Amino acid sequence: MIKYYINMKFSILLTLLLVSPIKADDCDISDFSLDKIFFNESIVGYYLSGFDIAQGTSNVYLFEYLINGPSGCYDEKPDLVLKYEIEIFSPSLGFYTPELFVEGTVEFLGVSGPIRIKNTDIKAEMEVENTDKVEPPEINPLIGADQLESMTNYILTTGKVPNGTYVFNFSIGPDENTSVASLTESVEIYEPTFLDLLSPGYKNISDAQESPLFNSYPVFTWNADMCSACNYGIRVCEYNQTSHSSFSDALNDISSLPSNQSIDFYQISSGTSVLQYPSSGAFDLEPGKFYVWQIKRDYGTTAGVKEDYSDIFIFKISSFQNSESSNLDFLKDLIGDSEFSTLFGPGGLLEGYSLSGIKVNGEESSAQDIQQVIIDIEQGNSQLIDYTVD
Repeated sequence: MIKYYINMKFSILLTLLLVSPIKADDCDISDFSLDKIFFNESIVGYYLSGFDIAQGTSNVYLFEYLINGPSGCYDEKPDLVLKYEIEIFSPSLGFYTPELFVEGTVEFLGVSGPIRIKNTDIKAEMEVENTDKVEPPEINPLIGADQLESMTNYILTTGKVPNGTYVFNFSIGPDENTSVASLTESVEIYEPTFLDLLSPGYKNISDAQESPLFNSYPVFTWNADMCSACNYGIRVCEYNQTSHSSFSDALNDISSLPSNQSIDFYQISSGTSVLQYPSSGAFDLEPGKFYVWQIKRDYGTTAGVKEDYSDIFIFKISSFQNSESSNLDFLKDLIGDSEFSTLFGPGGLLEGYSLSGIKVNGEESSAQDIQQVIIDIEQGNSQLIDYTVD
């Protein structure tokens, strides 16, 4: 009897376990998460042409986030609020320290599954999957009227967002005052404004004729804004006065750099403003010929890729085998224009003298030796300490 009683109790218990429904855990809103899918860090310039101010929409893909929670919560269909704040640091607008200047909220009613939200989704009338309804976004400026007017005037005048650092704070919770998950993104908007060539060469052919280079591997230098997201390239072409009507005409002809004619500009490593003429991927620069060069810069904006071009410089390659005047001109690269003029210019101690030879460290040197010395000096690898004239 005792054994039978125990077996019956076990059988009843097993039956109850098989037929009783499994009750889901209660939904804990704090288990929801906010994860980044994408945030566009490659855009340098933000232009109004990428936005529709009247509708508050944008066709430029800037960010996308995923709001996700336990599966048990989706049965209860809770309400969630996405809150975002933007801080600005922009001295050009008078923001000398980071300052919160706008905040906004988007309310999702009846969340029944994971939500993917992109900036292109945020507009007056939103439809987002896995929600019953989305309340229209609310945007509230947090700066003074004078600052807001100054910013508005700048944007409307220039057509773009002012340079500066912008910090985006995102959070989600059951209401706008409660946060259960958050993310912060920082964007530096510093659109470059200048791109100036330094050397070698000049803007006119007469100066290039008077001051040729004694170096078939010149070092190109230029001056530009710091821009980590910018791409740079260089193009060098021969200039022939009989066949080219302008410097631009020459640049549109066959290039010496790059030698691959399917490439418009030879790519330059990011973050540098110095390039020695390469020994590969380029045609040799020949003595007695003129060459023109230009730097190109491109970067991403909300209106597409923007391209900037420098002025065009022209230079001439010379050698020891050229005229007497040219034989001396290369010394400018060694001792500098001022010292050269003092020695060989009108009234100079060596006016009218010609070059018979050069010694480096007491030894006779060839044209190739002197060329290498000039390259080392231009690159900062060597320094001319002293020289003598016999």
